[in-house]
Amino acid sequence: MPKPVHTHQKAITEYLERHSVQLRALSDVELAEVSHRWLERFASRVKRQKKTWVHCGFKWHGFSYGIEPSLSGDAAQRAYHKTKGSFYIFDEAGTYGYLCKPKVPFRPELSHLRADIYVTSASFSWTMVFTHEEPHQGPLYAE
Repeated sequence: MPKPVHTHQKAITEYLERHSVQLRALSDVELAEVSHRWLERFASRVKRQKKTWVHCGFKWHGFSYGIEPSLSGDAAQRAYHKTKGSFYIFDEAGTYGYLCKPKVPFRPELSHLRADIYVTSASFSWTMVFTHEEPHQGPLYAE
């Protein structure tokens, strides 16, 4: 039986397809692995300080509470748009995820969705987080 489509999932896939981004849905196992690798790379200080990977209910709160270093707002956008290559997109709850391969340099803009969506390089060298609290908190970018 196919997984149900999350509210923002269809909007994201249509948006990526319009911008000629090849995407492949991650299996549940791959999605769990990507999420865990993201936490190891971008939430290690949270884990050390708080003894948990996720602070105050959201992965991105490690950035918003200043535990993990990050840029926010316009500075985050500028850094994000300098990045290149393939990337993953996944949601906070781990209900969907994609490996994305743009045919031309491209970075998705997802602020308008007002949802907690993570974009990270395939090598986990950087991440951009679009949050449900933008523009008050986010977007957030870290390397």
